[in-house]
Amino acid sequence: MIFFLVIALTVSTVLCDIPKQVHISLAGEDSLNLAVSWNTKDVSETSTVKYGLNAGGPYNLEATGSSVQYWESYNHHVVLNGGLEQGKPYYYIVGDEKQGFSKEFSFNAPLNPKSLRSFSFAAFADLGVYNGNPSTKYVETIMNDIDLVWHGGDVGYADDSFLHKGCYTQFCYEDAFDNYMNAIEPWASHLPYMVAVGNHEADCHSPNCIFSKEKREKLSNFTAYNARFRMPSQESGGKLNMHYSFNYGNAHFISIDTETGYEGAAEEDRYVFPCGGFGDQLTWLENDLIEANKNRAERPWIFAQGHHPMYQGDKVNKNFQAAMEDLFYKYGVDIYFSGHVHSYERDLPVYREKVYNESNPYFQPPYPMYVMIGGSGNDEMSDIQRKLLADKKVTKPNFVDIATTVGDHAKGSKWKENDGIGPWTAVVDRDDHVGIGKVTIKDDNSLTFEYIRTKTREVFDTITLTKTH
Repeated sequence: MIFFLVIALTVSTVLCDIPKQVHISLAGEDSLNLAVSWNTKDVSETSTVKYGLNAGGPYNLEATGSSVQYWESYNHHVVLNGGLEQGKPYYYIVGDEKQGFSKEFSFNAPLNPKSLRSFSFAAFADLGVYNGNPSTKYVETIMNDIDLVWHGGDVGYADDSFLHKGCYTQFCYEDAFDNYMNAIEPWASHLPYMVAVGNHEADCHSPNCIFSKEKREKLSNFTAYNARFRMPSQESGGKLNMHYSFNYGNAHFISIDTETGYEGAAEEDRYVFPCGGFGDQLTWLENDLIEANKNRAERPWIFAQGHHPMYQGDKVNKNFQAAMEDLFYKYGVDIYFSGHVHSYERDLPVYREKVYNESNPYFQPPYPMYVMIGGSGNDEMSDIQRKLLADKKVTKPNFVDIATTVGDHAKGSKWKENDGIGPWTAVVDRDDHVGIGKVTIKDDNSLTFEYIRTKTREVFDTITLTKTH
């Protein structure tokens, strides 16, 4: 009887360890390939993806990779073997022959940029489990209308888990990260989910972690973030998931680390615990931009994203500005996306605090455009529940009206988030409304940006950017 009970428990454990948190990302030369990632509670002999063109199988293609354990579970990453038929729908399962495989997922193979001159992507930052449901569900409704998701840091808010009931003294960091990854699986398993690093990825600083030497060491310096995702750093010469770039269609995307990697960065030496040491980001960034400009005829659009904003309200992040603004301007970055501040702000094209404020500032602007989308829904948006219940359509502000009501903006080197209005400020959406951005590239010279309030699903703000690169 005891023997059979042990066998039953063992089988039950194995069967319950179904691969979860499945997500994909761009990989390979020119991002024509994909990496597939997932999580299991137990170790497995292999990390295997079976895939093919037939729904339900048989899966005639197979690729294997590796797994990494930084705490108790295992994060698996497999780069597919290449040879995907461009644009074709593929069906796949992940797991191991002994431990078992997941349910079936699907993705569409990337298209070659020579044949893809028009596409759409979602852009936002600061999305968590708590208060994030409107945005998470909204992305699920549009996942067949966009080609990828670009998340600019603060991914899941696991480090805030100890602030919630039942977790004040318990260790909930990993559970929070797991819950977030499971919540986004419906679209992250179907669309390339590209992430940048934010301050909430730095470490676990709950009392349970602070008083445990093992947890402090294993969960500090962006360890969980770098173990759970597989971004194309290897292909782009970047460092882990901290800074890297990728191409998609007629655009070049750059994910930067605003937390470390330059003098005066927000967490260059320490968040709660020591952090940093991810290489010479600034040299890498300039070299990456040089190469991107060599290929500008094929990929005219250049976008950058990091967690911290450079311009916000009537303040400027002087350290960030000194490190990167000249590079953005010199090499023609079209839009810089950010978050960190839990609201929305679109700025006029600006360089060194000089605003390009013509009759149509988004027609052939000489300066980059800055967009902050940090209110997608998270633990720290304190008034969000009332707003979710009472959200109503509002009149969209006119950028000229806002920009002409501004006094002298603050000067100095110390930056902090604020509720001011700068001479560069075009449109804001504050007061804990939740929303994300959507970019639709129409062709090599024109794109539309929309900011959508995801609770009401209304387009709150929209502009067309036109540039002859």
